[in-house]
Amino acid sequence: MQPVVKLLFLAKATFEVGRERLEDAFDTLTAKATEYKSQGSECIVESRDKAKEMAGEVYQQIWQRSEVLENQVREKLKRQVSDFSLGALGDASEINELRAELATLRAELAELKSMKAAV
Repeated sequence: MQPVVKLLFLAKATFEVGRERLEDAFDTLTAKATEYKSQGSECIVESRDKAKEMAGEVYQQIWQRSEVLENQVREKLKRQVSDFSLGALGDASEINELRAELATLRAELAELKSMKAAV
């Protein structure tokens, strides 16, 4: 009977050791899954933070570029207005010169008429 009892104890010990090993394996698997999950969450958070940082940099670059373009357009418009104004002033001075020449010619014509009338 002793060998049968020994086999029963061996079977029970085998069952308990197997159960403990399975529990340890499940605990290890659960711990690793939790670790991977936390690492995955950390990775996701890091990726999200990096994406936000990159988006912020891109936004700043876009904003700065738009300000540069706006300033360029303003300067171009100022130059064009200035050129137009100077051109208009130039045209006005040319018109004044032409008026002066016309007045001189009229005076000369009046003088010639008065000389012709006197002769």
